Amino acid sequence: GSVGPFRPPQKTRVPLWLAVMLKRSNRCRIVAPEWLSFEHLHMLCKEEDQPDSMFTKLPLHYLEIAHILLTNAEDDLVDSQGIRRLIQDLREVRQSKTREGLRMLNSLQLQMDNLSIAEINEIRPLFAHSFDMLRRLDELAGSSDVTRQQSQNLFADQSYSEFDDAFSSSYLNPE
Repeated sequence: GSVGPFRPPQKTRVPLWLAVMLKRSNRCRIVAPEWLSFEHLHMLCKEEDQPDSMFTKLPLHYLEIAHILLTNAEDDLVDSQGIRRLIQDLREVRQSKTREGLRMLNSLQLQMDNLSIAEINEIRPLFAHSFDMLRRLDELAGSSDVTRQQSQNLFADQSYSEFDDAFSSSYLNPE
């Protein structure tokens, strides 16, 4: 599609790649999306931290967008260090929820609405192994006196070190 015309000082919506290119050549200021404000992120962190709360709705690529804006337009963001800290806090709370969701994994369904693409990609390596293990446990439960609950308890005792390693990558550390 086409963008423009550009008439300073009017705000214009452009793709993120173009905004970053114009910012690097000192031709614009980037106005962050509303969800990337300190106040909004603080509210989201409080919502996410509530017991039994669902994942809050964020853009599918919120971690990537935040990383790009914090790296390339830090001076355009109000309280960029606070935003960086809140994004990290939000990410940690969501990772904790994801771990809890995986502990309740069953062979039929896993429902975690509103995960971002990065969060899905971080847990993806575990799914093949986890569902294979659940299938084996279901077969074991069907062929012996082991109950389904005992099978799930066996799975719950598994180490999450692979999962923790998957979460060690960081989008938000300054380069």
